[in-house]
Amino acid sequence: MNNKRTIIMLAVIAIAAVVGFLVYKNQKPVDNTVAFTLRVPNTKFMGLLPLYVADERGYFAENKIKIEWVDVKDPGQAEKIFLSGHADLNGTTFANLLQVEIREPGTLSLFIPTYESADKPGSYFLVSANSPIQSIADLKGKKIGTYAGPSQKAYAQIALTKIGLTVDKDYELIQVASSSQIQSLFGGVFDVLFTVEPYGSVALQKGARKLEDGVRTKYIQNPFWVGAFEVKKEFAKDTIRMNQIVSSMNKAIQFIKTNEGDARKILSKRTTIDTTVAANCFLYNWITTPSDKDVIEMQGLVKKLVDAKFLEKEVDINTMLYKKQ
Repeated sequence: MNNKRTIIMLAVIAIAAVVGFLVYKNQKPVDNTVAFTLRVPNTKFMGLLPLYVADERGYFAENKIKIEWVDVKDPGQAEKIFLSGHADLNGTTFANLLQVEIREPGTLSLFIPTYESADKPGSYFLVSANSPIQSIADLKGKKIGTYAGPSQKAYAQIALTKIGLTVDKDYELIQVASSSQIQSLFGGVFDVLFTVEPYGSVALQKGARKLEDGVRTKYIQNPFWVGAFEVKKEFAKDTIRMNQIVSSMNKAIQFIKTNEGDARKILSKRTTIDTTVAANCFLYNWITTPSDKDVIEMQGLVKKLVDAKFLEKEVDINTMLYKKQ
């Protein structure tokens, strides 16, 4: 009797195990992702490399995201298109996005901030090859040029103030279009060019002489927090879409770190940067999950911009950062 009961119990257990296995095998995982189109202004700015890599490598497609690249002539137009609602995501500088947040508090959500580090300098003081200027000690009384834009003007003045020079008193600051800054240096429009990558590498390739590199990390902040990707706060409330975007870009950033050579090829392919320059120029450091220390440093840059009277008041960076759900 006991043997019969044991056999029945074993049979029941076996059947239950088979049924459980079949149910598990046929059960489909829950897919919480959605298919959508993401509109991005295509500034051909090297800071967009994670977007270009995610697009080229199919990481966006894996997450059901179709990228719609919006043609723009410059970063200024890109910001206007983004703010007007004709683009969903934009990559820009802290100086630019902080101005927006001051004008319209609670508008922006930031993610994946980027920085320049002292060991990977991406900003320069350059002079022409035959310039008599030999060091920053020779800058007093000179014409110093940089590309157009209020943020670059602010950074130039902050750096030169740290050196001990006052604008209009000790030097003349001249701003020109990004496309003409190198030509202006060689043409004598100004004596010194304060610029960033990839223009720095292009100028050096064409014969400019490096007076100093890592200008932003030496005289403004180290590391120097350049900018971030931005979306509207309302867009960021859709955590499903945001997580798909962040996951795609995180994968792209990892690819850049482990396959830098291939990433540089994508940079050249998707921008106007020459292959030789793209192979050697500075690349940004993209941070997927900012630490408390990172946030404190970013807030420090905000204070410097307020002190330089570029910003009228401070903005709390921590409240602007998107936290992945």
